[in-house]
This record gives sequence, C-alpha cells and structure tokens, in this order.
Amino acid sequence: MQSVLETSSKTSASKKIRRRYIWIVVAAMVLAVILYGFIQMPERGEDGGTSVTIDPAAATGTMIGVKPASFQQISEFRDGGSQRLRLSGQGEAGAVIVLTNRGERLRQTRVNDLGQWGVTLNIEDGPMALEAQLYSGENTPSVRSEETVFRLPVPESDDIATANYTTSALIMVTAPGGPSRVIQSPFGGAPTSGPLSLSVIDYDFTGGVIISGTSSVPGRVRIYAQNAAIGETGIGVGGRWNYIAGSMLPRGQLEIRAELIPAAGTLNAPTEPISVSVPFNFLRPLSENETDGSGALSVNFEPLQWQVRRTLIGGGGQSTVIFSPDAAE
Repeated sequence: MQSVLETSSKTSASKKIRRRYIWIVVAAMVLAVILYGFIQMPERGEDGGTSVTIDPAAATGTMIGVKPASFQQISEFRDGGSQRLRLSGQGEAGAVIVLTNRGERLRQTRVNDLGQWGVTLNIEDGPMALEAQLYSGENTPSVRSEETVFRLPVPESDDIATANYTTSALIMVTAPGGPSRVIQSPFGGAPTSGPLSLSVIDYDFTGGVIISGTSSVPGRVRIYAQNAAIGETGIGVGGRWNYIAGSMLPRGQLEIRAELIPAAGTLNAPTEPISVSVPFNFLRPLSENETDGSGALSVNFEPLQWQVRRTLIGGGGQSTVIFSPDAAE
C-alpha cells in the first residue's frame, strides 16, 4: 500500500513539472512573437502612411484573392521648370502601392477606402518603365501589376530629325498578351480615315498579333493583310476595337488595312467604305545575344513609326508598333 501511494505521489509531481514546463515554453513563444512585432514595425512614409520594405525582384505574380493594382489615369504636365507625371488607378482598399521604375523603387502611396490611389512623379532622364507593386499586409509578398507604363522620350538624333514630333515622349500602357493603350503619341495622333483609326499593332515573339484602334461609329471592323481579309471584330464600349490575328501572319513587310462596317441603321453613317492602311514591319524575335531575358527594352525609331521591343520577365517578348498619322496609306 505504501508503495502504491509513493508511486501516485511521484506521478502527480511529474505531471506538475510537465505542466510547468509547457507554460514556460508557451510564455517564451508569446514573448518572442511580441519582440518580433516590435522589430518588424514599419516606418512612416512620405505620404504620412506606413513605409514598407519591398524587394522589387521578389514580386513574382498574383496571390490568391489579391487583385493587382491597375492604372486608370495618366497625364504628363509641366510644374514650374520640371516635367511631371501623374498616375492614378485602383487597388485593394488599405493596401500600399509602391511605384518602381525599371525595378528601382520611386515612391509609395496608400489605396483609400474607395479602392483608389494616385501619385505624382518627377520625370527621369531616359526611358521609364513604371510598375505598381501592391503590398496588402505584413509578411505577405508584393503583387506585381499586370500592366506597365512606358514613357519613352523623343531621342535627340540627327538620324530621325525628319519625323514630325509634336510631344516630348511616347506614353503607353501595355500588358503581356493584351492590346496596348497609347496615352500620348510623339506624333500627336494615329492614322485616321473619317471616324476610323488604326492605333497600335502588338505582337509577341511567338508570332501572335493584336491590331487595335478606335471608331466613333458603331459596327464592325474587317482586317486585311496584303489585301486578303483575315477576320473582323466588333467595336466595343468607348469606341475601342481590337483584333487578335493569332500566328497567321508571315514575318517581313506587310500592309495592314482596317475597314469600317457601320451597324445597320446607324445615323450619319458613312455611305462610302471607310478604311485606313499602315505599313507593318513584322520583325523577328530578339535573340539571346540581344537581350538578357529580364525585361530588356529597345526602340526602333523610324520617321513614321516607332517599334518598342522588350523581353518579359519569365520568358518571351513583345513588340508594340505606333504610327504617325502620315503613315496612313
């Protein structure tokens, strides 16, 4: 009997020691978390919000449930003796937006409760490739915007002095696999015939082509390459249209023509066929010797068109061709 009591007493003491040990471990873990929180506490930013440390190279894609920031309004203006760029867009309410130029951090701002953000930047010398990285909380990776804003200044060169430039730079918004939007053309406009314009031709290094433009008349647009019809597309909201040609076009010099087919019953619709044509130089992809594969950028300047060529992070590449109004044939 005494042996049983002694055993019970030892067991009870052993349980007390184990409970005490568990509480010590739990208390140590709580203290460690508190100390880590103080160490990681963010600094105050220029806009009065918090400043977060984001490695631009670490922004690799979209997290589940987090939508990348987008660009909605872009404008260039002169402020005193400086040229400045105003950008605004949408993002997750309360998130921090970090603007980068070719991977280098420029400024940050916070998305308001309505999901809107805006920032004004000084224009830097040389080409600018702006991205918005969204940071939705502590200990989460940043999310890279799907779109990139390019600002490419008119070069100071006697070789292309014959071009009729009306602005100081090209500003466009582009995303892999989608049609580009020209915000400001160095030529002051796009090839136009009546209500129809052909603004941009995008193509990737696999041969896929997107032809886009605008029309102030509703209806459809039929696309021709070398006088052969290759397809047609509808005119969407805001008068924008784009046609995805896939990989059907050969490399080399081509004539691309867009023809307007007004919707039946359209008031003041043109009675004669309306079309606009441009000369399109469908270049080969950049080789490995011409790029490092990490977002390299080059521009082919011609008197009546610019061709912006860049590689994409993760592989592949894309080109965007913009035309002078005088390029229309």
